[in-house]
Amino acid sequence: MSDPSRLVIVARLEEIRHACDFVVEAAEQAGLDERAVYHCQMAVDEALTNIIEHGYAFEGESSEIEITCQADASRFLITLTDDSPAFNPLEHTAPDPVAPLDTREPGGWGIYFIRRLMDDVTYQRVGSYNRLVLTKKLPEARPAAAPAAGTGDVFPVRTLDKKTAVISPSGRLDSNTSPTLERALITQLDHGMVWIFVDMTNVEYIASSGLKILVSSWRRARDNQGDVVLSGLQPRLIEIFEMVGFDLLFQMFPDLDSALAARPQKT
Repeated sequence: MSDPSRLVIVARLEEIRHACDFVVEAAEQAGLDERAVYHCQMAVDEALTNIIEHGYAFEGESSEIEITCQADASRFLITLTDDSPAFNPLEHTAPDPVAPLDTREPGGWGIYFIRRLMDDVTYQRVGSYNRLVLTKKLPEARPAAAPAAGTGDVFPVRTLDKKTAVISPSGRLDSNTSPTLERALITQLDHGMVWIFVDMTNVEYIASSGLKILVSSWRRARDNQGDVVLSGLQPRLIEIFEMVGFDLLFQMFPDLDSALAARPQKT
């Protein structure tokens, strides 16, 4: 077993990005391939969001979460330790991915993703601490992807007509940055844009918080006889959408041009 690498963060959503970058670097050094690194990144994002939201109720400014990464010949281990009240996230009832699409709530997918993305997940209450261990088996190593680029405060928006707009997010859509996309979507919907094309070409990462925002906007657009249409998704994002059946919810096109070509002529 290798010596563990360790990072301590304050229990705030803004700190999750640093933890994810730390885990990505450790996973790459352990020899995980690009897909497995992405799985670890997303699982840690979801787990930390769950701790901060449910364990600390968004009031963890004076508390810390420890993240350690360690590898042996066959496994990469990520251990998350916090001092919030005892809570076993594995006892949470996950949403049903085969339930009818119109009955699903947009949230609650974090623990489901963690279980699906990692090879093993265990929880222990050790004294006054929660300890969650995420395990990923080591596949044959391949060149790893570069860390995802950051996002700004505003995503580009292009208006095509009085009811149609294109939004182009970039970088990560996680618990810390998804509100930027939410603001853009809500602004367009409030201005009567019911056909919204989201060009995901430059999005390298999406968490359940990003999915929740897309689904909420999709429902509002559909209620107004419109739609939220996605294009340009990278394969690893398509995998996440397929994992929860959202590929059946959204129209998804390989690029923006083909998405726009398929839109109704009268909006």
